[in-house]
Amino acid sequence: MKAWWLPIAGATMFAINPSGQSALDERMRTPARPDPNDTAGPARTAQGVLIETSSSLGSGIGAELMGDYREAVMFLTRAIEEEEHDAMKLALARRFRGLSYKHLGRRDDALHDFLEVIRLQPQLDLGYYNAGVIYNLQGRYKDAIDMMTRSIQLQKDNRGLARRRSERGNAYFHLGDFKRAHADFVAAVRLDPRDPDVVNNVAWFRATCPEARFRNGKEAVELATRACTLENWKDADGIDTLAAAYAEIGNFAEAERYQQKAMALLSEDEALRPKFRERLAQYRAKQPVRQEISRG
Repeated sequence: MKAWWLPIAGATMFAINPSGQSALDERMRTPARPDPNDTAGPARTAQGVLIETSSSLGSGIGAELMGDYREAVMFLTRAIEEEEHDAMKLALARRFRGLSYKHLGRRDDALHDFLEVIRLQPQLDLGYYNAGVIYNLQGRYKDAIDMMTRSIQLQKDNRGLARRRSERGNAYFHLGDFKRAHADFVAAVRLDPRDPDVVNNVAWFRATCPEARFRNGKEAVELATRACTLENWKDADGIDTLAAAYAEIGNFAEAERYQQKAMALLSEDEALRPKFRERLAQYRAKQPVRQEISRG
């Protein structure tokens, strides 16, 4: 019978997930591509966890990976009931169910599962990382910083570290702590200059930071163009960033052109459409974009 080995290396759980999700909140970039730290193939290690593909846990993980999130929730809920005495398998089931809940828009349920992962395996970094992503989406930026900081501290190498620094940078940025945001963004893009989400985050910061000394329109255009190229010009969020970057250097004609391209990629009921439309009006009025700062 076939089985998956989900390697546990040091204090890091390499649990696979192509975590594509749209940016539902204003400028809170969530990973739209697989996280480099979320990659584990059918490999065997000395500290591996053997998962039978025909088990509820194996079926649930497989469904999550295939994007069948409702089926994943069903199998993983069953797995949680079956694996009540195996803390590692419980943590895996909770994490993958949390990822499924996140994709289904059930953020509170996702957060509950990720916090359970932390309780079950407090030395594994991904529980903190996933919880931090949800806190960012919920606008709970201080909590996001705490979680991302713990996730960073538990990292044993640089795998996936760029995403963690970028997520924490986003939280600092939204709280108006631009110096710490800048430090995280610089580190993130240095760690992985080809991750479009990381590059895009830095470009947005450079284009829209309310504090002038952190803005750099030319760099923002270069970074945003790179992110769009890495995404084959199919990501509305990245093209929206490029529009903001052109507005920052005063090229409002290009800003308007790219904003229209970004809007053309959105569905009619996309949550970001009103905000994109608002920015288009700003560019037509020759106004650059400035990130709004949260007090929460």
